[in-house]
Parts: sequence; C-alpha cells; structure tokens
Amino acid sequence: MHPSTTRPAAPSRAATVATFVGGVAACFVALPLIVDVFSDHGPGVLVLLAVGQLVGAVLVVGWWLRRHRLGWRAVGADRTRWRRDALLGAATVPPRALLEFGVLVPLAGGASNAEVQEVLRNVGTNGWSLVGALVLGMVGGGIAEELYFRGFLVGGVPRAFRDRRRARRVAVVVSVVLFAALHLPANVPDVVSILVAALVYTVLFTATDRLTAPMVAHLLWNATAIVGVLALYG
Repeated sequence: MHPSTTRPAAPSRAATVATFVGGVAACFVALPLIVDVFSDHGPGVLVLLAVGQLVGAVLVVGWWLRRHRLGWRAVGADRTRWRRDALLGAATVPPRALLEFGVLVPLAGGASNAEVQEVLRNVGTNGWSLVGALVLGMVGGGIAEELYFRGFLVGGVPRAFRDRRRARRVAVVVSVVLFAALHLPANVPDVVSILVAALVYTVLFTATDRLTAPMVAHLLWNATAIVGVLALYG
C-alpha cells in the first residue's frame, strides 16, 4: 500500500466569500460605526478600535486558514526579503505626500475638508490623542486592513476558485473598489486620493505576493497624513 498524504482541503467558494464578507461587516463596518455613534473618539477608544480590528481580522483569517490547512504564507505573511519590501513600501510615501498636500487636499477644501476635520478631531489638543490617532492609523489601517483587503482578499479568496488567475484579477478589482468605498470619500479629490491609496497597496501586494511592502506603505502613509494635517491645518 502507498503511504497516504494529507493535502490542504480545497476552500469552499461560498464559505470563503461568506467568511470574507462577514469579517468586513464585523471589523471594518460595525466596529467603526459603534465608535462613531457611542464614543467621543478619545485616545483610549481609538486604541481599542485599532486592537479590535486587528484581533478580529487575525481571528477571521486564521480560522479560514486553519479550516483549509493553509499556512499564513497563503495570505502573504512572509518575512522573505522584508528589508527590500519595507524600503519599497516606504518609497511610495513621499510622492503621495506631494500629490495629497500639494494638490488633492487643497482642491478638497483644505482645512474645511471632512477628512482633515476628522483627523483634527481625533488628534485633539494633547499628546495622548495624537498617540491614539497614530495607533488607529498604523495598526487598524496599516496592519489590519492590509491583512484583510490585500492578504485575505487578493491572496486567499482566489484559492477557493477553480480558475485562480481570473479569480485573482477579480479580487484585485474588488479590493480597490471596496477599500475605497468603505472610506466614504465625500468629493472627487477624496475619491482620487483613496483610489490612489488602494492602487498603491494592491500593486505592492501583487508585485511581491507578500504583505510587508503594502503594510509599510500604508502605516507610514497614515502616520504621514496625520502629521501633515497637523503641520498644515492644526
């Protein structure tokens, strides 16, 4: 008799899509909505939101990976060439800052722009508020969102489909559109801004098949955006 081998179970398409959608609803819709409605956006609340999004994303993705006997590399959690990937991600920040603060934010109203006002409201007038805003932007945004919208959606979900190449192409489009839509852009410059962000992070992930570059790009950008808004409009 030939020795048996254990192969990873083929993910179910319906279950995979349902898992992804459920995670989006819980981590990236319900939690922020609860914070908006029932809190004053204090620094402790922002930190809890960031931790909640990260823990929720890790639990959903981890459950899906275990269920299908897949390792974390399936969603791009791979330290290979991490220094190069980190530098690649960091290199996207300066040109985006020039575009954002030189063109898009002024076109969107400058200090009166809704996103600028949200940053100023979250940061408040003390150091702890700044820490809370940075943690939310870098952990809830830079890490949790990249794990979910790039790692899980683009790297993991296509594995449930027979034609993985086509599924991955569809996942790339969905990743860009859904990520942009969930940020609720209020005007054309805001739409351009979030689409540029989504495209940058998605291209970094598809080019490397690893999360390091998009995570570094995202968390550094969020930190840069907060500091830039404070410097120009605070």
